[in-house]
Amino acid sequence: MTRTSSLRTVTRPLAIAAVLTLAAAGCTDNPSSGANGAGTQAGAGPISVTITDDTCEVATTEIPSGVVTFSISNEGTVPNEFEVLASDKLRIVTEKENIGPGSTVELTTGLEKDDYFTACKPNMVGALVGTTPFTVTQGEVLAVDEDTQQLREDAVTNYTAYIEDQAGQLITATEDFREAYLAGDTERAQDLYVLARRHFERIEPTAEAFGIEEPGDLDAALDLRIQDLSAGADTPVTDPELLAGWTGWHRIEADLFSDDDAFRFPDDASRQRVADRLVEDTQTLYDLVTGASDTASGPFAVTLEDVTLGASELMEEVATGKIVGEEETFSHTDLDDFQANLDGANVAYGNVQKIVEKEDPELAGEIADGFAAVQEELSAHQAGEWEDGTPRYVDYSTIATVQEDAGQAPKDSDYTDAQRDLSVAVTALADQLAQVPAVVLS
Repeated sequence: MTRTSSLRTVTRPLAIAAVLTLAAAGCTDNPSSGANGAGTQAGAGPISVTITDDTCEVATTEIPSGVVTFSISNEGTVPNEFEVLASDKLRIVTEKENIGPGSTVELTTGLEKDDYFTACKPNMVGALVGTTPFTVTQGEVLAVDEDTQQLREDAVTNYTAYIEDQAGQLITATEDFREAYLAGDTERAQDLYVLARRHFERIEPTAEAFGIEEPGDLDAALDLRIQDLSAGADTPVTDPELLAGWTGWHRIEADLFSDDDAFRFPDDASRQRVADRLVEDTQTLYDLVTGASDTASGPFAVTLEDVTLGASELMEEVATGKIVGEEETFSHTDLDDFQANLDGANVAYGNVQKIVEKEDPELAGEIADGFAAVQEELSAHQAGEWEDGTPRYVDYSTIATVQEDAGQAPKDSDYTDAQRDLSVAVTALADQLAQVPAVVLS
């Protein structure tokens, strides 16, 4: 599941040496606001964020640096996304996406001293709403022992290497996929589609972090779903003009897997253009994460916050959207995506696991059980192995009520038993991993 800006981020500005406390330390008063919310400070309680279809109001616009929790209530009529942006308004520092109408969710993150912006994005696509300056002043620095500090440094080093490795495998796999796809080798291309995309799904929050001309536009070019475009433009998913501007993996997925002629490319030139663009955008992603080129805000850098949030974000993607088959709505290869998300979450959490075991052994035990429970649910639907020995899964539509060709998403009440069991396990793990930032960052 990808929205125009979201993985949910790897270039957030939280330096390891300046890991700070706010919510966990409870060192200031509760948040309050004046006439316009300016000049106030956040404290032990969550900062309230109220969003509607055309507003995005944060209870305060100034807080001390540290670990902070936003309590976000969607009072609108459509799913929404809350973002904290860097001063360039391009780089997503942290976010919470797919916040359903009438729901309230929390986002725990770490922010260091700097100038930011807060904003929302109805339907997770299109222009930002309610973009507002947000200032983080210098807070209290929390001293940590040398062993914990080393664990934090190792976590960042190791996770950075993992992202670079997956990005490297992604570019190679995408080039192989393009070759088979343009050659008309449909069966081979369908297999390579799954194999390539798992590298992207394992590090998806990274792709969602980058803005070239606007926040999240690289992720949109690579992974945007037609449902998002349709909702933003208020047009049918088969609208020819809408399809003409659609790029990325899912545009090719529609052409490669759908039986509906409306989703076919009109000609070979269009097919070639989108396939070439996919490789070019993937190369851009690779160049950014490996340092071959700079982001809009300078060189790419992973922070400790990225590591802690990466695990929860990957599982939240499954729990809040992918469970209804919205990601692979044409190919129904969703279970392979779920496995890739689980793989990526396992790696991200594994890099901070020793810190969690040291600070909160009970939570560490719950998370270990959570990972095992999700893997057990997935393994029940395995259908052999890929050439490299990794699990291959059944068509998701054979075990779940799903979206078909970007159609209506099923309601919770329509879930199959298998789908509901998977949803329960994934949601539990996502909730457990969401507690990790407060343990590691404070």
